[in-house]
Amino acid sequence: MKAPAARAIACLLALTLSALYAGCAATDPPLPQAPFPLTAPTASAAATAPASAADTPTPQPSDTDALALTISVAPIPQGLPEYNRSDWRHWIDADRDCQDARQEALIAESRAPVRYARPDRCRVASGDWFGQYTGERFTDPGDLDIDHMVPLANAHRSGGWQWSKERKRDYANDLSYPNHLIAVQSSANRRKGSKGPEDWKPPRREYWCQYATDWAAVKQAWGLTATQREAAALQDMLDDCERPTTLTIVAADDLPPLPPTPTPAASEGEAQSPSSDVELRFDPHGPDRDCGDFQTHAQAQAFYEAAGGPTQDPHRLDADGDGIACASLR
Repeated sequence: MKAPAARAIACLLALTLSALYAGCAATDPPLPQAPFPLTAPTASAAATAPASAADTPTPQPSDTDALALTISVAPIPQGLPEYNRSDWRHWIDADRDCQDARQEALIAESRAPVRYARPDRCRVASGDWFGQYTGERFTDPGDLDIDHMVPLANAHRSGGWQWSKERKRDYANDLSYPNHLIAVQSSANRRKGSKGPEDWKPPRREYWCQYATDWAAVKQAWGLTATQREAAALQDMLDDCERPTTLTIVAADDLPPLPPTPTPAASEGEAQSPSSDVELRFDPHGPDRDCGDFQTHAQAQAFYEAAGGPTQDPHRLDADGDGIACASLR
């Protein structure tokens, strides 16, 4: 085949493949991107990270220029549809390598190579993690929760209630940039629950700058709103940053209207018990439950007892072992 003819065929093939790729991409919109690169330990950095909490630096954005964040402020609307954790499906194995999002986060954040429970390398058995919230070191993944920086229930009331189940699933398992999911001490995650920074801050103040930066970045990337109190708390935490950091607060416009939420009337003399509500909304054997899932202490207590109570407590709802689940809700 002569060279001009070969080049013509190659060009035609390239154009055809390009058109097919463009057609596929048009039907599969990308995940939201962070407004700036977020930092996380890489595999090489993890191997050389200091082992003691005192020597562990708080991760900071690498750029030396001032960092500008923007957050949209809006009140939580009245009549919000009820948060249902099962709508935010996790943990999933998006790349089909048998490691779900929890395992992927544990692997990424371990400061040393992890060990696996079985030869198939699907589940992490041990590693070396630094709990940014409390400054403690962990080697057993059972002591850790994978925390959503902006909790699912908080995302729900910040605008996520309007998302499709597919978008909620994407949010709940997002590994596209660091610090959206973070391995933290289970008890600290239980205390945080679904609270924003106006009601809960990490005990380790050295982490406040990064925490507020990541919180604002997640909300900005996913188009979630914040309350006035939440924005003020973020600004207060960002004052701890060594790098000049500004938070621009804007009013959220054109918020979508709330859908009608009719509630069927209960039959006369019939009342729904807290335990039956728990059974309808939650799986007692699910992998990730915390006190932020519950609206009332009675609901949390019923769920806690249904899951085995003080003899098992697989979700560590009873942090101090006194038989009372989610005492902060009382």
